[in-house]
Amino acid sequence: MAAPPPPSPAPAMSAPFAGSMPQRAAETTPAESTEATAQVLFRYPQPVTLANGGTLMMPIAARAIPAERLSLYQPNTQPRHPLAALRLSNGESGETGLPPGVLTLYERLGGAAAYVGDARLATLPAGESRILSFAVDQAVTVDRSEQPSRTLSRATLADGVLQLTVTDRQTTTYRIAGAAGEDRTVIVEHPRRPGWDLVQPAGGAAPDLTADAYRLPVAVPAGQTVTLAVALERPRVERFGISEMSPEQVRAYASSTELPPAAREALGKVATLRTAVAEKERRVGDLEREQAEIGKEQERLRQNLATLPRDSDLFKRTIAKMGDQETRLDALSRDLAAARKEVEAARNTLRDQVRGMTF
Repeated sequence: MAAPPPPSPAPAMSAPFAGSMPQRAAETTPAESTEATAQVLFRYPQPVTLANGGTLMMPIAARAIPAERLSLYQPNTQPRHPLAALRLSNGESGETGLPPGVLTLYERLGGAAAYVGDARLATLPAGESRILSFAVDQAVTVDRSEQPSRTLSRATLADGVLQLTVTDRQTTTYRIAGAAGEDRTVIVEHPRRPGWDLVQPAGGAAPDLTADAYRLPVAVPAGQTVTLAVALERPRVERFGISEMSPEQVRAYASSTELPPAAREALGKVATLRTAVAEKERRVGDLEREQAEIGKEQERLRQNLATLPRDSDLFKRTIAKMGDQETRLDALSRDLAAARKEVEAARNTLRDQVRGMTF
């Protein structure tokens, strides 16, 4: 029975892991291929006869595909070991694309082919390459450590606003212990972060990128341990109204060796003025708390008076105590008014001094 040309299913494809597997020449004329926008089409040039109830496996392509052995380290997939992987290169521009499918992978051991795993291949257009993982590479071990840091690169003070240009840095160190018996090329997938730039390793060709990672190659000789340091940086700007900063914050910046001497001297003066303001503010707070406590105590005494006989000694002592408290409240009101004026004067002095400072 003559069957019409079949549609394009995802073919099962074989790729050699090391060297080339022996190929038996296909008895059928190779299919003509066409690379469309979203798929690869294969058309046989002649009808195919298939017996009723039979099955048929039809070769649609038979050509060598360069394959490079790699170890792909993806920390979110396997934190301690990379994945055994292949990089498939689909020829130069003008060659036929390959459709999606499952690759069956073999490794040559002592002249015989040994099955090592399967890998799923997405559509591979002509002139492109893909990295496909198929197992965990237990022979290679990766240890990872992270160290954040912060650098003050610029500081300005104008109109009472302290503006700091800060560079955040995140350094990740990968220690890769290689396989005992053979060299490895390890591709480290380091996560990308929005707003951060890769600054280390510096120089050389730009790394390959995925949607969310940098791919950084590392050559790891057999039996050796190689270290890869990867650093990302992000500049950002911090702004502070210096009059509202605490004395401790101002003193911390004033003692920072990252600032030039003129800036540290100016901030030291601000810290002294800010400390004076804080001390006067504490004085106001103390007086206000004492005033509130006396008010609560007087309310309690008034409630007691309502239950005491007017000719009792306790009634008389309570009245006398309330009189003393009233005298103290009058003094507190005067002291509080004076303290508040001192706070306002100290704040004005600080504000005027800060407005006149620039660096």
